Amino acid sequence: MGTPNEMMAYSSLSKIDTNQHEGAALPSVAAGKNNPVHDYLYEPAFEPVFPEYDSREDPFVPTRASSRVNLKSVLGGLVSMVSGVNKSEDGTSQQGGFSTDVSFLGSDKNGDVDVHPSVCVPSAPPLLEENALQYSIYREVLLADPPNWLPDSSAKACLQCNLPFTALTRGRHHCRFCGGIFCKDCSKGRCLMPMKFRIRDPQRVCDACYAKLDPLQVLLINYNSNSMQQAKHDVMDWTSTRSWVNLPVGVSMEHEIYKATNTMKKYCQVARLNPEKSIPSSILKGAKGLAILTVAKAGAVLTYKIGTGLVVARRSDGSWSAPSAILSVGLGWGVQIGGELTDFIIVLHDRKAVKAFSSRIHLSLGAGLSAAAGPIGRAFEADVRASEKGSGICYTYSCSKGAFVGVSLEGNVVTTRSETNLRFYGDAYLTTTDILFGRVERPRAAQHLYSALDDLFSKMVR
Repeated sequence: MGTPNEMMAYSSLSKIDTNQHEGAALPSVAAGKNNPVHDYLYEPAFEPVFPEYDSREDPFVPTRASSRVNLKSVLGGLVSMVSGVNKSEDGTSQQGGFSTDVSFLGSDKNGDVDVHPSVCVPSAPPLLEENALQYSIYREVLLADPPNWLPDSSAKACLQCNLPFTALTRGRHHCRFCGGIFCKDCSKGRCLMPMKFRIRDPQRVCDACYAKLDPLQVLLINYNSNSMQQAKHDVMDWTSTRSWVNLPVGVSMEHEIYKATNTMKKYCQVARLNPEKSIPSSILKGAKGLAILTVAKAGAVLTYKIGTGLVVARRSDGSWSAPSAILSVGLGWGVQIGGELTDFIIVLHDRKAVKAFSSRIHLSLGAGLSAAAGPIGRAFEADVRASEKGSGICYTYSCSKGAFVGVSLEGNVVTTRSETNLRFYGDAYLTTTDILFGRVERPRAAQHLYSALDDLFSKMVR
């Protein structure tokens, strides 16, 4: 047994120095709960600095000044129990908060006085209690290094359920946090990785690692997700070839934001040069949302269409929501021939139309007249969008490039690109309704999109 000075107090494991780094904080823990309260302030330019434990007072256990045990204090305690008055060492009465209740004393069968067992319960929780160690666990997880993956040949069965791997029904999957090999059923979770991994997309992890990473996802989403990064591609003039023609399929939300911003800037240029070809102000004023996408169409009599884009909605305060990625595929039938690449701005006339775009999938039917000859063509369509959440009217304005002419009946299927939203926002539980109806903060990566929206409405809405 060591001397008292050599023993480590429980309070040395729990103290957090809240004043060490201004603007940085670890999650606070509510008593009796295992999940932290997520309230973080993070500096993105630096890796997190975690305070070390010291031997100062425990923030969870009130500290008391230890009394010196001597003959005077013992006699004073006996007098207090008999007289019911507590006195300090100098003979004055102690004020406030000390109980004179001696109900903790009891008698056994022999008449001897004993102490109730509850008095012997230690005030500090045991060292193995989860709350006592969770700060060190968070520090270990956030500062973890990328693992070395186990070779596929090192495990013939899942490391969790011990079921053997098979070619089709139970394949091998590596956990991106620990590097172990697990089956699909034991590695369903997707989590953002700590900063040292330098990966901003959610990654597949095993169930054990998911339990470690899940309490930290709010912190990692606010710091490490794609949505919180500054946009890298922001040049949209003639010096950037990517701005000349929008591709019909965007591989990421960042690409969709660039395409939508580029489309709106071109519409603003058209409005300034020829106001008659711009979107009418009366329609823009009542817009409850916008869907912006680029679609490729080709065929004769029967045409095929495919394209991607995004949708944003108006909030009740007039601001714009976060963007949600969409995919559109469709067919057209009529007197038509050729091929074209079209940038669409779809004005969502009412809230019902926004709800249609917030559904997982919706249909649109309409009729339109389009003509493209050379670099620029114009088209206008009116259609009705219908989904399980309702139906609404939309007005579609477009600018086309190619060689195409015709009058047709159009049918489209528009779906939400959930995987694209997941990679961008990093939240597996986020729905399109959460994104479009204002429950998600506007992402930093979409600042150029909001600037283009403000420019579009300020120039056209009078």
